[in-house]
Amino acid sequence: MTLSRLGHALRLRREQLGMPQSKVGGLRQATVSRIENGGDVTLDTLIGYASALGLEVTLAPIGQGTYLKPGPVGVPDRLAGDKPLDLLDEFGDLRDET
Repeated sequence: MTLSRLGHALRLRREQLGMPQSKVGGLRQATVSRIENGGDVTLDTLIGYASALGLEVTLAPIGQGTYLKPGPVGVPDRLAGDKPLDLLDEFGDLRDET
């Protein structure tokens, strides 16, 4: 489920950039498709794909990370009108039942 959501968000970003799958720098089209469809990939490949889209992968303490809704390219998030989402809210269905 998580990889599927991540792949969807990355696909939206790529489409906002007007970039076809075959033009993502350093990656084969089949690899881009696998990522966007939630398939297993290495962390190195995921980081490379994010970088090609002008994004970076970061780690944050649990409950302190944010997930930004895709907004207009080139518009700072604070101006795009979309409030950052807490990862625990976005992926709440994945919480451990303890």
